[in-house]
Amino acid sequence: MTNSFFLTRWLLIGMRWLYESIKSATGIQASYAIVLTIFIFTLAVRCLSIFGDIKSRKSSMQMQEIQPDLDRLMKKYQNDPKRMNQERSKLMKEKGVSTMSGCLPLLIMMPLLFMFINAFRAWSNEQMLSLLLTMDQDPQAGIALFSQYKFFWIFNIWRPDNLTSPVVLTGEQFWRTFAATKATYIDKFIFYTEHQQALDELLLRMGFFVKDAAGALSIAEDNTAFLAAYETMMGPCIDTYKEYVNGWAILPLLAGGTSFLLSWISMQQQNKNKKEQDTGSPNAQAANMGKSMMYIMPAMSVFFCWQYDATFSIYWIFSNVFATVINVILNKKLPAAIERDKQKREAKRIKENN
Repeated sequence: MTNSFFLTRWLLIGMRWLYESIKSATGIQASYAIVLTIFIFTLAVRCLSIFGDIKSRKSSMQMQEIQPDLDRLMKKYQNDPKRMNQERSKLMKEKGVSTMSGCLPLLIMMPLLFMFINAFRAWSNEQMLSLLLTMDQDPQAGIALFSQYKFFWIFNIWRPDNLTSPVVLTGEQFWRTFAATKATYIDKFIFYTEHQQALDELLLRMGFFVKDAAGALSIAEDNTAFLAAYETMMGPCIDTYKEYVNGWAILPLLAGGTSFLLSWISMQQQNKNKKEQDTGSPNAQAANMGKSMMYIMPAMSVFFCWQYDATFSIYWIFSNVFATVINVILNKKLPAAIERDKQKREAKRIKENN
């Protein structure tokens, strides 16, 4: 089992605990408790990453400040790459600039992104198992549980908000999802371990599992019996919103829009801070890359949020909004702070020389 799985599991445990606490303390509908849980966790993550954002932003602004000196070094030692790298490192050390600082947000946020994807996917799968078990034990309670998953225009918050996804997993989708995960980590789901005997008996009775002569369970080779049993059991939930898709694709569009706004604000600040460069300079190349990412990231956001559950889309939108607010604040506060640091370094240098 990988460290990534352990971290994802602990993230899921934390979100489940907070969700249960909010739901029991307030009595609000499950979908709203889920959204509030996502809001709090996303805010906490963004607050933890703000120190990396500050360090990265300072490094970027300092790098722009020394770019003319770097360009002169590149021209002076263009035929001696080894010497150029040595002089470049020396200059950056003197100015207190670190190239790695600019990578900190990416190094922090990318693993978190995939952790949240996996955590929400595992949480969604657990909710599907919970709904299936409840429908078997008490169909009325199951329908009541399913109705708790509605969130504004989205019929089931554990399904994608798009124009193609059914409101409930189809039998084929359930089979593919859980047959694929059984061999890896279905038996590590928190809900599964809490209700393993009941779920094993149910899935065996439905034809998802078969039992060998030794009594060991394995996934059936033929899913015909399971599909018929699943359709019968989940029929009341499916009929609740019969012939409807799960949403109107609003969340993916909001995710793309907030991603574009975040990228646009970042690009505007870079353009404001940087000095004019030749078209072939590294800064110009980085600027061109930044302009490309301003359109690539929103497109990726729409793609991911179209594919994954609405819970992930909500997380992504909250994350973009928090990041945008942080960016606006840092854009106003950091230049003055960097100027003070520069003055302190200059005063220290003068004092040492005297």
